Amino acid sequence: MVLAATNRPSELDEAVLQRLPQAFEIGIPDCRERAEILKVILRGERVEDDIDYVHIASLCEGYTGSDLLELCKKAAYFPIRDLLDQEKNGKKSSPPRTLSESDLERVIATSKKTKVAANEYTGLSSQSPGWSRNSESGDYPAQAAISELSKLVVSQILNIQSDAREP
Repeated sequence: MVLAATNRPSELDEAVLQRLPQAFEIGIPDCRERAEILKVILRGERVEDDIDYVHIASLCEGYTGSDLLELCKKAAYFPIRDLLDQEKNGKKSSPPRTLSESDLERVIATSKKTKVAANEYTGLSSQSPGWSRNSESGDYPAQAAISELSKLVVSQILNIQSDAREP
């Protein structure tokens, strides 16, 4: 079995589409899932204790996990920039400050989400039989089941991680 994933299905060439008999759109994470993804990305990093992950996730409507990772990377530069500014001004070097909620909000204000939507998948339906929709429901074959399965897997991973953190 071969499993492949992309956030750019429109860029797959005909040869790839012919060799992959089925395709499913997983979808964009909801607010709760985005909050959990943010927690996973920032786990182990120096962040303020009072970050409201649900609030940040609500500002990221339509963001993918990849978008959230890029958002966190960009936000992580703010404490470094502050440190470099201090050193430029002749102040004693200290460890970088912790990442704050306002750092994340500043990046959100200037960042863009991935613009891959379901209509790109629709455009592929004529290229490969695996991309065809069910005419009665308007869904791709087994799309709902795969989407539910992916949510279940994410939920189980998050439960395992939370159980591992408990003493």
